Amino acid sequence: MPDIDKKFEKLFELNQFLSAEIKLSLPIIIESLGKSKFKYTSKALLSFIPKSGYLNSAVLELAASRNIYSAAVLYRSIIEHSFRHLYIYTKALKDDSDNVGGAYCETLKASEDLQWFDKVNKHNKKIGENKTVWNTKSDHNETIRNAKREFLFSNILSYLQSNNSDKSAEVKKFVNDHLLEKSVEYDNLSSAVHGGPFGESALFNLHQDQKKYDYTLYKFANESLGLHYSIVQSTYLFAYLMDDKVQKQYEKINMIMQQ
Repeated sequence: MPDIDKKFEKLFELNQFLSAEIKLSLPIIIESLGKSKFKYTSKALLSFIPKSGYLNSAVLELAASRNIYSAAVLYRSIIEHSFRHLYIYTKALKDDSDNVGGAYCETLKASEDLQWFDKVNKHNKKIGENKTVWNTKSDHNETIRNAKREFLFSNILSYLQSNNSDKSAEVKKFVNDHLLEKSVEYDNLSSAVHGGPFGESALFNLHQDQKKYDYTLYKFANESLGLHYSIVQSTYLFAYLMDDKVQKQYEKINMIMQQ
């Protein structure tokens, strides 16, 4: 069996272990967080576990089948999921407030609904047919639109960077290096997501070098699993910080990637 296949086999094995443990322990975590003062934050953090899990499983399958373009598109998505999760986790604990969770679950959802109405309005006005045009111009709706900016990738990156100054020099460097690496990957992969020429060119160049192609495939898969695991681990840690009765569940999750 080629070395790359063995590496993928190990990733699938770890992902299966992680999925099995989540299936066993997540109901306990959900019940525990349901009793905390962070109602919306808990709901938001928990929601990223299945979402990132689906993305991660897809990236693993695509990478193993050597579909690098599709793997790149979904890998970028899981980067954004992980940044939003980390932002909500960090801000809730730093502020000791459920406000960021409320903004994500309620205001951001309202912003997405409002964006849909805006697009329908633009379409109906452009085609000139006698169709309903909703009035979406109000101070309240403008407040909702502004709230969406809180969860933009660039603003999340800025917040995480500025709230890393109170760490030790070693931890600060590790976090800043991680944020920089992921933000650069996020920007570089934008072309693939949006069908740009840079993504096509990068893919063509990778096809010319088998070693780089294999390395990139494995990187997408390995980093994807790592980001999904980080989302799970920090959600369980959040629950443990609220309720030490879930220590056992947190420690089991914590041990998985050390196998």
